[in-house]
Amino acid sequence: MDQVQFLKKDADFKRVYRKRKTFGNRNFTLYVRRNGMDHSRLGFSISKKVGHAVIRNLIKRRLKALTHEAQSKFLPGYDYVLVVKNNVGDLSFQKTKSAYHHIFRQAKAFKVAEAKKKQSPNKG
Repeated sequence: MDQVQFLKKDADFKRVYRKRKTFGNRNFTLYVRRNGMDHSRLGFSISKKVGHAVIRNLIKRRLKALTHEAQSKFLPGYDYVLVVKNNVGDLSFQKTKSAYHHIFRQAKAFKVAEAKKKQSPNKG
């Protein structure tokens, strides 16, 4: 995947909400649905309850940066909607990054690296 594709249309978000699998942690809820394409798409949903526009935009910038950093890890053929919970505005970038990676690992949305598949021989 050369570039991250983002969900933008309301109909795309609704399609994911209707037929989805749900995963959650303290900071995010992730909705996942197959899209039948050769690439994955990601959308963010951030309520006004999270904070002022400045805070919401900060969160969006952070999430986009994390998405671009992890774009090669996403399994192709899925739509993801990441719903931000109220406390994310108070988190540092490192804690946001940790929660972001945690929820995508929980959903098994990342490709498994070949190095991790192979077990190293026991020494001793």
